[in-house]
Formats: sequence, C-alpha cells, structure tokens
Amino acid sequence: MRITYVTQARFPTEKAHGFQVAEVCSALKQLKHSVTLVAPDVANTVRTDHAVYYGLRTSFPVVRLRVFDALRSRVIPGAFAFFFTMRSYRKSIRTYLKEHPCDLLYARSPALLPTLLKSGVPVILELHTLPRRSRAFIDRCRRCRAVVCLTTPMRDELLKRGMDASRVMVEGDGVDPRRFLHLPSASAAKKQWRLPAGRPAVGYVGSLVTRDTLEKGVRELIGAFAILKKRGEKFFGWVVGGPEEWRKRYVTYAHSRGLTEQDVHFQGAVGSPQVPSVLAACSVCVYPAPESTHPYFQRDTSPLKIFEYLAAGKPIVCANLLPLREVLGPSLAHLCRPGDSVSLADAIEQALRHPVTNARRRRALLERSSWKNRMARILAFAAKQQRKKRSPR
Repeated sequence: MRITYVTQARFPTEKAHGFQVAEVCSALKQLKHSVTLVAPDVANTVRTDHAVYYGLRTSFPVVRLRVFDALRSRVIPGAFAFFFTMRSYRKSIRTYLKEHPCDLLYARSPALLPTLLKSGVPVILELHTLPRRSRAFIDRCRRCRAVVCLTTPMRDELLKRGMDASRVMVEGDGVDPRRFLHLPSASAAKKQWRLPAGRPAVGYVGSLVTRDTLEKGVRELIGAFAILKKRGEKFFGWVVGGPEEWRKRYVTYAHSRGLTEQDVHFQGAVGSPQVPSVLAACSVCVYPAPESTHPYFQRDTSPLKIFEYLAAGKPIVCANLLPLREVLGPSLAHLCRPGDSVSLADAIEQALRHPVTNARRRRALLERSSWKNRMARILAFAAKQQRKKRSPR
C-alpha cells in the first residue's frame, strides 16, 4: 500500500514529536508498505539526515514542499506568520497529492484534516491532544477512515463530544525494543557519561517542558533530590533533556535547594541514538509530574520515555496519573503522588532498595508496544472500517 504521512512541522526536529513521527513511518516501511513523509520546507537548525539523527533501522523518503515561510519574516507577527505559512503549505499539499497519488493518508495534526479529506484519499488521524470543542472537528473526524487516540481518557472525551465509537481506537506510543538489546554495563555507561561510579544514578530523560512552557515535573524531582540528600540517601541525580533555557533555570533552582554539582547534573538534550546508553547508566528512571488539572497530564500523556525505561529494564518511579496507570500500574512501577516531592522521594528510595520488577509482564508489554505491532493494529483497524463501509446493510 502507498502511504503518505503528512506532518505540519519541520522535520527532523529536536522535539519529541519528530522522533515519534519517524518511528511510525519506519514501522510502516517495515510492514512492507511504500511510505513517504511530507513536511513543509521551513527553516530548520537540524541538518543531519533523519535516519541518522533518529537512529532508525529502516528509513523512508522525505519530501519537503516549498512554502511561504512567514515564520522567518521580521514584520509578520507570530500568530499571523503561522497562519500564512500553513495556508501556503495546504496549497502545496493539494498540488502534491494530485501529482502523487497514494492509497492512504496519515496525519497527527487536526489542522491539516480539511485539506487531506478533500483529496478523496482515506485518512487516518492520530490524535496527541484534542482541539477546542468544535462541531466541525467532530464532523471531520467522522469522515476519517480511523481516529487513533493515545489514551483512554482522550477517547472518552472525544466520544462525549459526539464522535462515533466504532471509528476510534486507543493506541499509546511505542518503542523499538531492538534499540535496547545490547546495552553497555552500568559501569561502562557511567564512565562514558562521567557519572560518579560509587553511587546509583537516578535519571530523568526527556524534554523538561511541553508546549514550550508547561513544566513536566522536574521542579518536583529537584525537590525530591533535596529531600533524599537531607535523609543521607546515597544517590546521584541526573536530568537529561532540554531546552537549554529551562536547563539553566533548573540548575539555579537546584542550587537554591542546597544541591550542588556533586548531587545532581543537568546534562542537556542528547540525540535519540544516545538514549540507550544514557538509560544503561541509570539505576532508577523517573517520570515525575506536577499537581495539575491540565489535560496533558489528566488525559493526553503517553510519554515515549516510559516505554524506553521499560525497554532498558530499569526500575521506574512514575507519577500516579490515569493515562499512565493504564499502561504501568504498581506491578511495573513505583507510583507517587503528582506534585508531591516527599512522595516522589519515598518512591525513589523504595525503588533503590526494593525495586519492582515483573519481567514477564514487561516483556509482554514491550512486545505489544513495539512500533511495528502498534502500526499493524492501526492498519488492521482501518481496514476493518473499510470492509464495513463496503458491506451491504
């Protein structure tokens, strides 16, 4: 089958969504489909080939469509710049799809739906968040071959808005377990990253914020590190991720809590191919969260890092959020209260002393969550919808 994945963002990108897009396309290619990724040709600081940048085992072609890149303009305000750039991009998409026919369109941006649906080609929409309530959005979702929600709470909200349940499936993010088959020893990895050899590393690996300003719990993690230090716990905190401006903020905050470079190191962002060796150096991996009613935490989050933590075989400390409980649960993670540094410190202590491990369940979850198996289920669901459409009533 000829599949065209259309993204609205620059590619490749240092942001997590770019890695997710790359893995989805790579998995579709592994399933023996012809896959092309279409992206706008806008300013990009990443110059490396996408397969190298993301450490992909299976690559795919990328087509960058010429657009009016208003985002580079000094005279057009940001919100208007995005509008004009996307308007230009939609026009280029229409032309491209007329000249390059395909059997299926795949996207994760609701903003592109009107253009993709007008092509007449079946569309699969993968939702990573929900836009504001809109009848037009639901009507467009109903015209898709299938809608994929990352979490059950996201699906439930979509159904409340009037979406047909028969066209919606839940599939969280995934992982390529093969990337973690030949990890270096913890001592070798610590040496590589210049971490202290005599203390267990407690690591956080991933973006420090989401949607540019929404903090993801690193402040609470720093608080937990300060508590563990006061308790005399033997550990070394390691926070790996960007962006740089937030890394600097957290360094300052850590110092204000009495932590020094001997207690915690803020590594900054690393490339996807380096993540396995980073995780190999950790004794415990943490996914913290603030106390928040934001939909990202209560409904949408399906973090890539959780699946990578599992693939690396590391004990996990995780904020007790509904979207994460349905993936992990107490048999695979030490759960703590969101926004509570004391609860987080207690869970880290427990993971260091009595780590929760359930190798059988972890292997089963990783098998199910492989990108290839995930995408096979999504395509099978879409094919089922097509058969229903064709069958006589």
